[in-house]
Amino acid sequence: MNYYIFRHSETYFSKNDAHYGSLNETAEIIPEGVAATERLAKYLATKNINAFYSSPFKRCVQTAEIVEKITGKKFLTDTRIGEEMINYGKETFDELVDRIKKFLDEIKTKKYQGIAICSHGWPIATLVAQITKGEVSQNDLKSYPACGILIEIENGVTTKKDFN
Repeated sequence: MNYYIFRHSETYFSKNDAHYGSLNETAEIIPEGVAATERLAKYLATKNINAFYSSPFKRCVQTAEIVEKITGKKFLTDTRIGEEMINYGKETFDELVDRIKKFLDEIKTKKYQGIAICSHGWPIATLVAQITKGEVSQNDLKSYPACGILIEIENGVTTKKDFN
């Protein structure tokens, strides 16, 4: 299975390296990030992707809507790829890893050729570590992409493409 994993479009908070606080689930994307998402979507449209998944958080749903318009493919939302809640005291590192692992275990049973995933920083870092190494350490959480960066894992080879 090939994976195409990307972070939501730019938000005020991601642009300014600020915490979302009480706006974690409702923060919206800003116009500056839309062009990068459109370029990323055009690239995804050229790939053999059978399934599209998104976090249910508003910034990911808005990003998914942009990609849907260009690819013609509908995203399914899944809470397991939602934002980390470690910084909010609502989950532990192990719980984050466990929910991402459960998501991956389920999609592996579906035998997709390719899957696109729109998520958030730490969940993306966790996804990539699980897929490429089969395990996740807390150090892996530092390795998440900026908005507008696509992580491709095709035939076991990981590359990053910058659409900014």
